[in-house]
Parts: sequence; structure tokens; C-alpha cells
Amino acid sequence: MSCCGQSAGRLVVNQKDIDAGLALEIEYSGGRTVTVTGPVSGKAYVFSGLQRRGAVDPRDAMSILRDGRFRLKRVIQLKPADSPTPERA
Repeated sequence: MSCCGQSAGRLVVNQKDIDAGLALEIEYSGGRTVTVTGPVSGKAYVFSGLQRRGAVDPRDAMSILRDGRFRLKRVIQLKPADSPTPERA
């Protein structure tokens, strides 16, 4: 539900966007240091009163945003989309 005449937005992220380095910047509103482990990527995200914002894998973002202390700030690009990804041998 939206408030004050704002429409509710919808963000759709696909695997191509993730491979291109798309991330979501999330802001923490709590005061104490908290570590959240992403359920999909397994990456540990650390937020604190001093480090309130952090880049989060889009696959992990929805579960983190369910906690009322976190909110989505913006979509960011971690690396250029045209740069080749190193292949593993």
C-alpha cells in the first residue's frame, strides 16, 4: 500500500542483471552492530551505527528487507557491465 500519493514500485531483477554486477544498497537504521547472512549467496553483511549502508546481492535483499530496521536506498552497479568476467579453470 502506498502513502501520500506515491505509487508502490516494483523491482524486477534477473540473472543477467546479477551477472552484470547489479546490487542493492540497503540502509540500516539500528544502532548496534548486526551481521546478516544472505540466505541465497551465504555472504555475511555487516551493518552498524557507523556503517549504515551496504551493497547487498539482489537475491538476498528481500529477506533482509523483511526486517524493519533495513530499507532499500538505491540500485547500484558494482562493476561495468561490459567488463569480461574471469573464467575459472
